[in-house]
Amino acid sequence: GADTAANRDARRRATGFALLNAAVIAAYTMIDAVGVRRSGAPAGYTMWLFVLTAVMLLLCSTNRWAELPAYARRHARVVLLGGGGTLASYGLALWAMTLAPVAAVAALRETSILFAAVIAALFLRERLAPGRIVAVSLIACGAIVMRLG
Repeated sequence: GADTAANRDARRRATGFALLNAAVIAAYTMIDAVGVRRSGAPAGYTMWLFVLTAVMLLLCSTNRWAELPAYARRHARVVLLGGGGTLASYGLALWAMTLAPVAAVAALRETSILFAAVIAALFLRERLAPGRIVAVSLIACGAIVMRLG
């Protein structure tokens, strides 16, 4: 029926967006790998990425920037922990790209989905749907195969 065709179209569209997202991730990973290796300074490269990202956000933003200082004061711990964690994790991934094959670092970085699923299930009490469990299991198997290979 019509519902089946609509569902099929929605799944096709979702798959297309997922593949597009994968292509974007692959592209920025390769750009970062070349950039961090050529820079010779992973920490400096990381900091410049964050500074330039902030500048672009300022240039492309709406009028809601006025709300940011008050929000940051109200949620200082979350802002500092989230910002520091993001900076540290991205910086570590870029540093690792200067020492190991980019494909291995990129694949290992994507295993963060495993940790997100565990946190969602254990701490946030989210129910993991069967499809999500299969996806997380495939990621875990891929990480194991990479380690063995």
